[in-house]
Amino acid sequence: MNATAKPTRRRGSAAEEARFAIEQAEADGVSRKDMTLRMTLRDASELKRDPKVAMADIAYGPDGMTYLGVAVDQVGGVTQSSLDRGDTSYVRGAVPEPVVKPKAVRKKAVNADGTPKAKAPAKPKKVKAEASAD
Repeated sequence: MNATAKPTRRRGSAAEEARFAIEQAEADGVSRKDMTLRMTLRDASELKRDPKVAMADIAYGPDGMTYLGVAVDQVGGVTQSSLDRGDTSYVRGAVPEPVVKPKAVRKKAVNADGTPKAKAPAKPKKVKAEASAD
């Protein structure tokens, strides 16, 4: 085994993973005010119910929930919880734009040479004979 390889780290609870990511970012010089925890609904729920998390670590205010002084964004639509360090285009609290699928377009009929096929002539409408009053 290579001596320079990092040992693999085992995944902990949502609270432990968030704490580890926050401490790593802070060690890299990122302010906690700039950070945003983007959590899956499951991880946010686990964080709130974790008996190992001190009540002082989680706070609720008009701006939402914070964990260890870092804003928690739990809007859903996230497949994996992550820490945004404030260096991306992510906007805290913004609702992601829905994915719009383009409408299906029917292909036009073409001849073998690529020219559009002519439409069949329209059938003439039947004219009702006027009733004559004799």
